[in-house]
Amino acid sequence: MFLAGCSSGESKVQDQLAIVETNLQNLRNAINGNGLRNATFIRQYSSILKSKRPELVPLLVELEKDATVQGPLFVGLQQRYNSLKDGSEHYESWTDKLVEAQKLNAATQRDAYNDALSDTVNVLADLSDGELARVNALSNSAEQSLNNSKSYGKGSQYIGNPHYGRWSHGSGGSFWAWYGQYAFFSSMFGNNRYYYNDWASNRGYSYYHDVGRNHYSSRSHRAGMQDVDNRARKQFGSQGKYKSPYARNRGGSTGLSTSSRGLQTSAFKSQYGSKSSSYQSSSRTSGYRTSTGASRGK
Repeated sequence: MFLAGCSSGESKVQDQLAIVETNLQNLRNAINGNGLRNATFIRQYSSILKSKRPELVPLLVELEKDATVQGPLFVGLQQRYNSLKDGSEHYESWTDKLVEAQKLNAATQRDAYNDALSDTVNVLADLSDGELARVNALSNSAEQSLNNSKSYGKGSQYIGNPHYGRWSHGSGGSFWAWYGQYAFFSSMFGNNRYYYNDWASNRGYSYYHDVGRNHYSSRSHRAGMQDVDNRARKQFGSQGKYKSPYARNRGGSTGLSTSSRGLQTSAFKSQYGSKSSSYQSSSRTSGYRTSTGASRGK
């Protein structure tokens, strides 16, 4: 009976992986064939900014990759699929594997993936100081007013997103450190240090944090997020200064697809998604236009 159940469970996992494989190929074709609206915006916005802000070219070259299959979003999905397929990560049970496969299935839906690229479009829009329209999100000023959020500089949509940087730990708490290729966000815009506990209380809206976090993060990334939050809770909780970054949903999205709205429903079921699975791996590391979903202005 137990063996039969395991066999049936593994079959469910393989069925999901077959769907994910098809989804990834369809995404690859859409990306390479210029079939994703927000990928087109990324290329267009980057081209405009290169001519107007030549000092930003090294950063823009990196951000342009998000519109290709070499971007961190697509590469991350492909790597997670490969790990599930080849068994290089350990799962306690087939049910844990199935949950991860289902997350990948949802994340590789074309409409959801297109929406996920909106963070990069909006980072580029903000680099234009309002000349280029945001997509699928309120303007910067409208979003800050709605959420009573603070400004964390250019690229703020990426803070806390492990595709672009990581939380480093110091005596004053964890602070955001950009990966080298994105270090221009720091060196070009004031070298400000943003601390986790302050950001958690005052962050603004981003697609990653408020919609796609549980589906566009690997298990190691989710474990790392939990570790950072545990550190903050331990350091600041007794002082009454701790607050989860996901204690409440931030408003500000516009024109999201049905696929993304499904992800948004699950993003706040718990602070960091399901905690039922045990993760082990040899690689473990700890003013707007509603018709288009675009917004313009600072």
